[in-house]
Amino acid sequence: MTGWRSLFPNAWYIAAREFRSRVSSKSFIIGTLILAFLAFGITQGPVAIDAAVGANQTHLTVIVRAADVPLQSADVMDAQLNGVSADPNAKKAFAVIWLPNGDVAAAQANLEDHKSDALLIVDRDPVTRNLTFTLRTDLPADGATVRSISGAATILSLSDVARRAGTSIDAVVKPNFVVQPVKASSAPASSLSQELSANLLSTGLIVLIFMAIITYGTWVAMSVAEEKGSRVMELMLNATTPLQMLAGKVMGNGAAGLTQYGIVLAAVVGGLVAQGPLHRAVVGGAGSDVSFGGLSPVVLGAFIVLFVLGFLLYTLLYAALGSLVSRQEDVQSATSPLMMLIMVGYFMSVFGLQTIDEPWVKVASFVPFLSPWLMLARVAVGHVELWEFALSVLLLVVAIAVALVAAARIYSAGVLLYGQRTGLRQVLRAARVSR
Repeated sequence: MTGWRSLFPNAWYIAAREFRSRVSSKSFIIGTLILAFLAFGITQGPVAIDAAVGANQTHLTVIVRAADVPLQSADVMDAQLNGVSADPNAKKAFAVIWLPNGDVAAAQANLEDHKSDALLIVDRDPVTRNLTFTLRTDLPADGATVRSISGAATILSLSDVARRAGTSIDAVVKPNFVVQPVKASSAPASSLSQELSANLLSTGLIVLIFMAIITYGTWVAMSVAEEKGSRVMELMLNATTPLQMLAGKVMGNGAAGLTQYGIVLAAVVGGLVAQGPLHRAVVGGAGSDVSFGGLSPVVLGAFIVLFVLGFLLYTLLYAALGSLVSRQEDVQSATSPLMMLIMVGYFMSVFGLQTIDEPWVKVASFVPFLSPWLMLARVAVGHVELWEFALSVLLLVVAIAVALVAAARIYSAGVLLYGQRTGLRQVLRAARVSR
């Protein structure tokens, strides 16, 4: 094809035209603002959760009338009710007031005035010397709150028995328990919150790529069909080549898509930076530091690379299929096989997150049509080697080169076919002779 040697500047002109027409449309502007607003709002999820926890915080008063109960038992009770958090300013589900030899009558008055939600009285059985507990509350006896208090009281009783037997509370509550990876060369085992954060992050990034490819790929196909149906393409072919038109449409729509997603990502970063101030304003306290939820430079870089390459691969095919129809109403049916392939990759990646180390996930992450999703999922959860990512990218680049040659031939043939229902055999025949 002679177009390969003279791709520019005509491709730039077409790309600039496509870019301006997209970004200046009302649907693009409104859609971008809505997506940015939603992205910013999603990043404030932790603030909303902390505010909800603070509003539903259970105020528990514990009066210890039993003799010989060490003050460390208050920490045991708090740890069982609220868990152990590395953040000292984290909002707790239970606000525990520990009162050794406290005034039961005053605590009862606070309970009746709804200044507290529950009153736990700790005594000691004179015969067995074990701790006994009396809980006064109007909360459901079989509810989660009462069950949590009952479980904490059980641990407190066991700790007291162990202490009286000659051991310490820490020895019972904090055993010498170490978690190590399977291989010494592996990364340290991650926490449940880290795994959950990585899964949520990878799911979000996968959805972003999925939506981008479908949305912007359809843009390209619709644009090709529109120009072909209005006969504008015949005029453009007098001044440019089909290959130049193909490259210009892919670059222009790709630039518009990257612009939209760049604004959305900026809203995400801005929301993450604003978490701390908003937390202090809404919830109070010192707030939390900026946390990017696993969005490290490595994950962000992998997302950008796989997003761009995956977009190029599928958009080339969208443009080729869009050239086979003369009406925009037929674009959906023409691109339905490609849509099915995209759906397969998306659902495989979603299910693969639950079995990320299975052999089928690793093999599928090297398949070019599936790697934009599956390889990104592996990178986000930290289960991929550098050479694996490099090989996946290399195979994706090779697939793009092959798709470019095939799409250019199909596009060159398809844009000249009018007034008839184009079949696969007819397209292949025309593609063989296209230049």
